[in-house]
Amino acid sequence: MNNQSEEFPYSVTVSAPEEYPVEVHEGWLLDKDKKMICGMPKAGMAKGGFQFDGAAAGQGGSSIPYHINLTYVAYAEKKFYSVEADLPADKIRAAFRKGFLVEKVTSGIEKIDLIHSTYDKFTVALAPGGVVVVFLGGSDRIEICRLQAKETYVKVDDFYQNADNENEEQFFNSWFKIAIADNIQTQIKQNGIPYSLWDQYLKRYNYRFTFQPYDENDVIVTETDRYYNGEVTGFLQPEEIAKKEYKNLSIPYNIKFYFKKYFTEIEFNDTEMLNVFDELQNKHPGKPMDILVVPTFMYNDFKLSVKCEDEIVPLTKYKVKGVWGG
Repeated sequence: MNNQSEEFPYSVTVSAPEEYPVEVHEGWLLDKDKKMICGMPKAGMAKGGFQFDGAAAGQGGSSIPYHINLTYVAYAEKKFYSVEADLPADKIRAAFRKGFLVEKVTSGIEKIDLIHSTYDKFTVALAPGGVVVVFLGGSDRIEICRLQAKETYVKVDDFYQNADNENEEQFFNSWFKIAIADNIQTQIKQNGIPYSLWDQYLKRYNYRFTFQPYDENDVIVTETDRYYNGEVTGFLQPEEIAKKEYKNLSIPYNIKFYFKKYFTEIEFNDTEMLNVFDELQNKHPGKPMDILVVPTFMYNDFKLSVKCEDEIVPLTKYKVKGVWGG
């Protein structure tokens, strides 16, 4: 296939944790010939969540990006950061080609008809400490690469219309109060910024979900998985689930299970999952883990635990957001 003629339309977005908002100063994506594809979107403050896409603000392209340049302000850290780096173009191209399946129509209760689609968003997720993670997104979302931004200097007057003639210290202090929620300001003053948290989110573990119904005829028909590192896998099919393969994944964030008659949505607690996974891996180095999903009678609730070899640790901080069907 001719790489030069391949085009995959996408919008470009920037995202950041809600507690630690950022804002783009300037930036752009370049193609193979170092020609500009588009600018990085200047859509105001980005704080919609590290695990989600931001606002596109009209920026996007269709050719494979080979290089990124981005300068932004991190309000909680009172710093400007800059990153300039080559991108893994071959990996991006392969991901666009592979794509994923999306729901077309639902026929019956044991099969969802799917059609091929591909990614339509190029998202740069920014976290404290200059953590930069590039994702391709759409119905599915995958991590492409991690980059490291470095602290840089930007004149306040170059960043925005400085009507109050603030110096750098005044600018950072005033916007810290405006951009950062009061409770997060207090946490930062008392405990600092949890810089290692996103390293933990990006860590991968070898595990799978194991369904243990009281009715042996029931199965997971499909599931949609969102992880704390920002990846999303949608519409896993029975034949894929039946393989019972262990996969190298971040800790789960939000999982939707669709059974023959019921479906549910379960939200996981990040601290609990990290603690349980790390504890089990310390005791059983390199061994795969199972998250056991056990419905109560009539699927009124679900009991979850993590098993590694012969050890089982009950989970207590997850939330069953609802059970539907019947």
